[in-house]
Amino acid sequence: MTGKLFIFEGPDGVGKTTVVQALKEKFAGTAFEFLSFPGRDEGTLGHAIYRIHHDPEEFGIKVMSELARQTLHVAAHIDVIQTRIRPWIADGKYVVLDRFWWSTLVYGSVGGGDQKALAELVVAEQTVWGEIKPAAAFLIDRDGPINRREDLSYWHKLRSSYARLAAEESNKYQVQVVPNTGSVAEAVDRVEATISNATRP
Repeated sequence: MTGKLFIFEGPDGVGKTTVVQALKEKFAGTAFEFLSFPGRDEGTLGHAIYRIHHDPEEFGIKVMSELARQTLHVAAHIDVIQTRIRPWIADGKYVVLDRFWWSTLVYGSVGGGDQKALAELVVAEQTVWGEIKPAAAFLIDRDGPINRREDLSYWHKLRSSYARLAAEESNKYQVQVVPNTGSVAEAVDRVEATISNATRP
């Protein structure tokens, strides 16, 4: 039996993680596994890189280029794909990812990273994914961030970049843009219907 992959994307502040957490509660006790990318679980490479990303000075790092930051993320992605995600899917599990390699391209490019190098990083990661493609990708969307003090110009560049990438990727697998402008329950219902159809025997 082969499982399936579902991914959630969108700029910080759209409510993506809130939607994923609500789904996790709904699917508790089933064949679903939930992960954030690159991960925050203690004892993992993803956790170490999460700490480096959010508090580089703890490690004596005063300056880090955007390309270097995204390279660290891709290393953590590759690690968790090989150690957890591929085995889960081989065992028939349904894996839900909070972020995907989309974030590498979007945040890396909007942050000023070299476009060609970012694309090559993603190709390396895609090689490790191999035949595994999302059964559905959900882009959570809204007009502005929720309760966050974001640079709005930067945030809207992220949003636009995600929209372009979603349109490109929709030629390869199912991509659903999910407006998160009403209640969380409404967004979750839209997503749950798509996932239920994709996992129906």
